[in-house]
Formats: sequence, structure tokens, C-alpha cells
Amino acid sequence: MSCWTLLGLPATSDTRSIKRHYAKLLKQTRPDEDPEGFQRLRDAYEQALEQAHWMTEAEGEDIPQPAPCLDDLPVLQAPAPLSPAQRVAPLLEGIRIEQLDQRHRQALEADCLLEFELGLLRHCVEHPEQSSQLLAWALGTFHWLTAWQRLELPEYLTDTLLQQCRQALEQPLREALEHQDAEAFTHVYAAHAQQDWLHSLDQRQWFNQCLATMLLESPYWSSEVFRAVCAGQGWQEGKDNACPPQAWQRLLERDEAPVFIARQRTLATQPPASPEQRAAYLLLAPISLGRRRAFARRLNEEDWASCRKLSSRLHADHPLLAAQMPGSTPFFWRDWEFAFNSWPMYLALFSACLAGALARYAPQSNSLGEIIGVTLFWSACFAASAALLHWLWQPLAHRLWARDHRLGSRLPSWLNPNQRLLPLRDLLPVAVLGPVLGYVCGPISALVYLAVLPSIALVRNIEFKHGMPWRQLAPWQRRLLGGLGCVLLAAGLLAIKLLGDYGTVTANQGLQQWSERLCARMPANAPDCAAPATRAQWYGREGTP
Repeated sequence: MSCWTLLGLPATSDTRSIKRHYAKLLKQTRPDEDPEGFQRLRDAYEQALEQAHWMTEAEGEDIPQPAPCLDDLPVLQAPAPLSPAQRVAPLLEGIRIEQLDQRHRQALEADCLLEFELGLLRHCVEHPEQSSQLLAWALGTFHWLTAWQRLELPEYLTDTLLQQCRQALEQPLREALEHQDAEAFTHVYAAHAQQDWLHSLDQRQWFNQCLATMLLESPYWSSEVFRAVCAGQGWQEGKDNACPPQAWQRLLERDEAPVFIARQRTLATQPPASPEQRAAYLLLAPISLGRRRAFARRLNEEDWASCRKLSSRLHADHPLLAAQMPGSTPFFWRDWEFAFNSWPMYLALFSACLAGALARYAPQSNSLGEIIGVTLFWSACFAASAALLHWLWQPLAHRLWARDHRLGSRLPSWLNPNQRLLPLRDLLPVAVLGPVLGYVCGPISALVYLAVLPSIALVRNIEFKHGMPWRQLAPWQRRLLGGLGCVLLAAGLLAIKLLGDYGTVTANQGLQQWSERLCARMPANAPDCAAPATRAQWYGREGTP
């Protein structure tokens, strides 16, 4: 760049014009504020004076010169005037916070304020880590990100600046919550919440949503932080509440967390007389996983609805407490909700009917197929009766849970370990079905029924592992075990069928020697063929032992 271009003067200017223009430029570029710019201006000034002095001396000499050819004469063009971007470039070079007011006035005097603002915006967007002070000054001076900013600013730059400002505001708040530092959060919030660009409606709505989401998602909760945000953002009960409606109720619930948890723990220690008490007992009582599972077998649909409600609130508002539950989730009971809990009763009934049929009909030389048929018939009748009894009795027993719980606590520990047995709910149906089985199918059937049920209960209550191994299995392992069980069941049924088909034929079964051997071709009045036939006449000598 030539000295004339830097000074903004034509090359034919005299020394007086150069000095006058130089004095005007000195007001814009001071040596104490911009030493580099001043040095460039000083060098250009000295070069311009030297060239003007040389041109003046050349014009004063009367030395005749040959007339030059028109083709040899250089074409002198007036220098093009500097564009606003060229005029503002020295003002933005190496700019510092203490120079901003002076450079701003210089840009205003040079009629390049828009270019100055645009260049400063581009610098803040491209170097955000180095421009925090410049950005703070520009936000207050040019009203960026507000309704009063220039419309000429590029939209992509203002959008990028908005994202950077939001991130710079949100990041320290999240870090304070992660470090569980309520004092740091309130300090950062008080320092940043009063920025001018947050006063617009869109930015206030964004900031309210951001704070609500941040407080709800954080495992850490502080009532001090919540009250500070409510006071600063205008969160309050009523129609003028600035908090997002879908988050306000959840925030209040999290703020009441200590009272809520204390109440739920109190419910967990009381007799489980209501669905809320039973849900609190299942989720929050200090009991083992096996005892929880045994307790869950007695819950009905209302109890599971209370469990879903309580688990959802614990999962949403109390993540630290939820992480301490089995499987690190308050929904550890979901596999138990749809479990088939009546199969021990039906298995005991089938075993009792099978034992009664064997005890009654096996000594009479009946076939295995006949015994299985009798067993299935008795099992179907007693299963239908037991299902009807269960349907009628369980709702009534559920209402008497508190009294049933007190009765169970009075049973001896060897009969009711860990108080898992409810007399009215569990023992009364057994006391009804047992004598009926003994009357219909025999005493052995009743004894088998009364032996199978406690055995199943004992096996189910044994805690082999403090976890949920079936849930931890891979899907292919579950399918493999299920398929293996089906194969074993089919093999057992096939074995029973084969035993029934190829069993030993008894004296009164199958093809026997018949009377045609002796009397088929003799007269009807033959004395040896009188009716009824004797054993010798019917079976012959070959069939007699």
C-alpha cells in the first residue's frame, strides 16, 4: 500500500495539504493508543513530504526538456478513494478493551460504524475464547441479540453468536450442579441472569426452559438453588408463573423430596393395609430381594398401580435413591407383575390327584392310561374349584391384609420364617381343599397336597443369589432353556404313552382263550357247555395256571 493510499490523498498534493491532512489523522490515531498505526501513518507522512518536496524542486528548475512523445507519457490516474472496510481495518487491528470507546468514536467520525460493528461481530464469533470482554462491551453498546440490533447484520453470524452466548451461560450452571455446589450456582446465576440479551421474550422463555430442565435432570437438588431461581425468574403459584407448566409440578415435588421420602418410609414400616402402604413396603422396606418377591406374589392390580406411580416418581425425582434399589432401578418388580403365581396350587392338586389315583386303582391291576385319565379328571375338577375359590376369596383376604399380617406375626418363626406367610390368605384355602381331597381321592392325596405346597414355598423362598439371574440372561439363553423344558415335557408324555401301550397284559385284558375251543361246535344242550360257562370251559386247559 502506497503512502498516498494510506493517507487518503492524491499523489499531486502539496506539502501544505499533506501537513493539514496529517494533523487531522493524528486526532484519530494517537501514539499512546495505537503505536503501530501511528508509526505507519508517520512513515507515510514522511514519504509523502519527501515526494512532494522532490516534485517542487523539479518544477523550479528551468532546464529545457525535449518534448516527450504522447505515447511515452505515463497516464496519471487519481487514486481511488478508500472503502469503508479499508478505513475500518486499522481500527480493528489489535483492538483491546481499553481502546473500544476511542475506536468506536473514530469509526463514527469516519462514517464506517456499520463496518466497525460487523468486523467486531465477526471477531467475537471467530474467537469466542479471547473476546469475552469485547463481547460484553458490544452487547451493551450495539444491543446485539435484542430487538434493537441492526437489521444489516448477517443472520448466520447472529445465530452463531446466540448459540455461543447460550452455551457460555448454561455451562457454568451445569458444572456447579455436577459438583453439588449451591453457592457457586447462585453466584453464576446472579451474575449472568441480568444480561440485556436475556430480557427479550424468546430468550426469557428459553432460559426458563433451560433452568427447569437442568434442575429436573440433575441428581443433585438444593432448596436454596430452587428458591433463588424462583425469585429471579418469577416462578410462583398462580397464572403469572413464568416456569414451564409441564415442569412446575415436578419441581415442587422434588423440592418436597425429604418430606415425601420420610412419609414413604413411614408407610413401609406400617402394616400393609392399603395399596400405598404395600407399594412403599415393596420398594422402600429394608428387606431382601427374596422377601420382596414373596411379598409381590400377593399383590393385585390396585397394588401394582400404586407401585407404578411410586416407582415413576422415584425414578424421575430421586435418582440417587433409585440407584440403591435392586438392579439400580425402582422398576425391578416389572417381571413379577405378570408372573403366574397360581401354578404351585395347580401343581400340588395334580400331584395329589395322581397319588390318590395310584393308591386306589394300581392295586386293582388297572392300566396306566386309566390311572392317568382318572388323574386328569380329578385334577380338572379340583382346579376349577380352586380357581373359583381363589376368585372369591382373594379380594376378601386382600381387605383383611392388616389383620392377616398381625396373625402371621404371631406364628412361630419355624412355621413362618421372615413373616412371609399370611394365615387367612394362604392357610385357609389349603385347610378347605385338603379335607375335600382326602374325602374324594383318599388320605394319601390329602397328605401329598399338604406336603407339596410347603415344599414349593420352601424352594421358592430360598435366596440363591441376591440378584435376578433370569433377567440377566441373554435372550438366546432364555429361549434355549424354554425350548429344553418343552422337549423334556414332550419326552415325558411320550414315555407315559409307550408304557401304557407296551405294558404287561393282565388276566382280564386283551385277547384271551375263548369258548370256541370247547363249545363252539357242540350242541347247545350239551352238558359240558351249559351257561354260564365254567373257568375251564371258558379259558381251556392252556389258559389255566
